[in-house]
Amino acid sequence: MKPIAKRTAAIFLPACLFLLLATTILRAQSEAASQWPGSPGRPDMTFGTITPASFTPPLIGDSAPRAVILFDRGEVVFEDGRGGKGGFGVVFRRHTRILLLHKSAFHLAALTLSSYRKGETSLEDFKGATYNLENGSVTTSDLDRSNIFKDRNTNFDLEKIAFPNVKEGSIIEYSYTIVYPTIGFIPPWSFQGGYPELWSEYDITVPRLFDYAVKMQGYEKFVLDTVITYNDNAPGLPYAMSNRTFFGNQTVRHVWAQHNVPPLDKPEPYTTTLKNHISRIEFQLSAIRQNNGYVQTYSTTWPQLTHELLKNDNFGSSLSDHNRWMDEELTKVVAGSASNAETIRRLYAWVRDHFTCIPVDRMYISQPLKKTWEEKKAGNVADINLLLTAVYRHEGLDASPVILSTRSNGYTNANYPLLSEYNYVITRVRAAGKDYLLDASRSYVGFGQLPEACYNDWARAIDSSHDRISLFADSVKESRRTLVVLANTDSGYVGTYSRTAGVFESMSLRNQLKKIRPEDFFENIKKTFPGNRQMGAAGFDSADVAEVPLVWHYDMKYRFTSKTLYFNPIFHERFNSSPFNAEERHYPVEMNFCIDNRYVLNMEVPKGYAIEQLPKSQRITLEDSSGLFEYAISADGPLISFGIQLKLKKAVYSVEEYAGLRRFFSIIANKEKEPIVFKKID
Repeated sequence: MKPIAKRTAAIFLPACLFLLLATTILRAQSEAASQWPGSPGRPDMTFGTITPASFTPPLIGDSAPRAVILFDRGEVVFEDGRGGKGGFGVVFRRHTRILLLHKSAFHLAALTLSSYRKGETSLEDFKGATYNLENGSVTTSDLDRSNIFKDRNTNFDLEKIAFPNVKEGSIIEYSYTIVYPTIGFIPPWSFQGGYPELWSEYDITVPRLFDYAVKMQGYEKFVLDTVITYNDNAPGLPYAMSNRTFFGNQTVRHVWAQHNVPPLDKPEPYTTTLKNHISRIEFQLSAIRQNNGYVQTYSTTWPQLTHELLKNDNFGSSLSDHNRWMDEELTKVVAGSASNAETIRRLYAWVRDHFTCIPVDRMYISQPLKKTWEEKKAGNVADINLLLTAVYRHEGLDASPVILSTRSNGYTNANYPLLSEYNYVITRVRAAGKDYLLDASRSYVGFGQLPEACYNDWARAIDSSHDRISLFADSVKESRRTLVVLANTDSGYVGTYSRTAGVFESMSLRNQLKKIRPEDFFENIKKTFPGNRQMGAAGFDSADVAEVPLVWHYDMKYRFTSKTLYFNPIFHERFNSSPFNAEERHYPVEMNFCIDNRYVLNMEVPKGYAIEQLPKSQRITLEDSSGLFEYAISADGPLISFGIQLKLKKAVYSVEEYAGLRRFFSIIANKEKEPIVFKKID
């Protein structure tokens, strides 16, 4: 599979969804019937049309796929009378055919379909079959009611389908219909998944009565992206729209299709989440048009959304209350504070250190703020950080919630508010012209710091400013410093190792030390030692002060006996191999932060030995100067000075930049393997 030139950004097209999309082709009504069935690569999707050739499809992007999606087709139509109050309902039909090549994909032959028990959705018309090729002929095993098992959970009725006679090489085929009794939801569609797809198609027909905003993302090109307009109830319309009269007296049909889509099932190193890269389309209702010209809008603006969130009982309603139940304790916390800046720090530390939070990423509280206050424990991140916001407001400080999407949750679109894209909330507090972004949900996060998962493009302040806040990974730098000293003494060849961790590494280590003892940490370090090195005293500095970089260090002693010593001067820091071994890259490289790592070693030549060979110094840079690696070594009599520096000024590299980045790290990994060679003096 060739690397794709660049990622297609998520696109929101607000209103008149099908008529404003780029690359569409408007066709007259008379052309409707023959527009796309003959499109190149489009299979015959009549149910049951299986031939022996169906069992040997072309291989796409994977030399040994576990399964191949022969086709996957979705269709949406609006049907009058299927809505909750007799109006329009959204009818979604799906038809899928899959070749199962390996038993590890047999889970695809065990479907679970759900319908909401309170009548919000209904499942209809399920049909399925298994096909096998036996002695050159296709045999069919129809799915009947004995293969469908009904179940239920809290809110949903479930139908669990087990396809009969499934074996390696079988083809399964199924179709079903789901009715959504509301025009507020059109099911999203993914053209790409964990298996190669020979054809993926989404076909939607919507009355001009409704406008939808469309979000599109992915890399794969559409082989079909076609719009056809129909007059109401005219010949060629794919279904009867009854006698209802619509605004503009038209309906619009849009068909998207992709052909030979490679699988997207394995994240490459430094991939934030595959959700950012999958070829996918989503919809949101933006407006309803009526015959009298009135347009009722549903597209939410940030001011509207902010107003709704601040009135929401599970988000911001308590932030405007006086919350007098905080008075007594907070009076003690801020007593003697000399400035707002000091008050802000005190209140942050008090909330962080006095409340226990289950680290569950959520945007809405799991319980009333007063309950969190009284019990001193919270069920999720929002409980703590919205409480922190309320505490600041109680003290008259300018504080607001800030919502964001964590790295594992995927990117958001900064210009078009979709709350479903957000999963996390932090606090912004302002004092003396300075903004502080704070997260008190984790005891190992210091004042003014955020977990690295929060750095995922744009966040949004939920207040009257509606500020868009930059939290790009490129905006943060992780700096690590290491110093090693080795010398000859009366007690032998001894030394010290000291590493000052960066902000995020400090967070990770402090969190780790909540689960294991320091002795266990250093015991694991000892396992990486060569046989001639022993560890002495070891420990941590500032382990309990979250705002200060954590330092870990140990003493060491060597016992040399070999005639030739191969001594690698890099302890614990080196790349044993490049993190980018693949020749091709399909998605951008998305690191969590920029890097500034420095390592210094000063050593005496071990007593009784002489330098036979030193590695050569080397300096390399990336083509755009965003990356630097410097390897410097020199000897002055018995003293050796060594240092390395690795700097990356940006965190995200495009597919086009991957080859250069791969060469860069390959050189680093090879260089860092080179030893200093000492020879024993006779």
